[in-house]
Amino acid sequence: MRTTNLVEVRDLTVRRDGFLLTVPEWILRPGQVVGLVGPNGAGKTTLLESLAGLRKVHGGSVEVFGWNPWKNPVEVRSSLGFMSDDMPLFAMRIGPLLRMLSGYYGTWDPDLVESLLDRFKLDPRKKVHELSRGQGTRIRLVVAMAFRPKVLLLDEPATGLDVAGRRSLLESVLDVVRDPSRSVVISSHMLGDVERIADRLLVLNEGKVVKEGLTDHLVGDRRTLE
Repeated sequence: MRTTNLVEVRDLTVRRDGFLLTVPEWILRPGQVVGLVGPNGAGKTTLLESLAGLRKVHGGSVEVFGWNPWKNPVEVRSSLGFMSDDMPLFAMRIGPLLRMLSGYYGTWDPDLVESLLDRFKLDPRKKVHELSRGQGTRIRLVVAMAFRPKVLLLDEPATGLDVAGRRSLLESVLDVVRDPSRSVVISSHMLGDVERIADRLLVLNEGKVVKEGLTDHLVGDRRTLE
């Protein structure tokens, strides 16, 4: 890694089907859990895809581990996990799918995978297309976390679950990945979910940053983010 910061965003602009995302400056440091929040259509997915190298930016710069994620996808994605609820998976049984994917990552941890399958109650003999929506979310999380990435990006990871299910799932993720050298960014339009677990918040609305800072400073006993 060529910088002590995990992510650095400067004067970012991204255009997408008539939508414009602008982020003047944002830095992700090791050991942070950041809630990326805002209403649907605020630009959360666009930002996460830009960080993961899945979307080209149109102005400014994005650096992840000191690399441009669009130009240096191998260097970035070898240490960055990305998960969205609609992330495609091969139509295979869970066990063979995970064994196949393990060959792409030098840091793949089979013991962690086994632990996650047990924690999330996933049967490795089951076929991906047979999974419920909640099970599909959990196997995508396993894939994103299995190689112990330095940065984990979760795009609306608990959509479709009830309140208790969402909070339990997110707390399970943090149990596994919380580490002084790693960071997690969790996007959600469910403000209560991320307020409970995030150290910091980055609040987007209509493609613009409206708040950024420590969670305790932005929300408290007498006020909410909403």
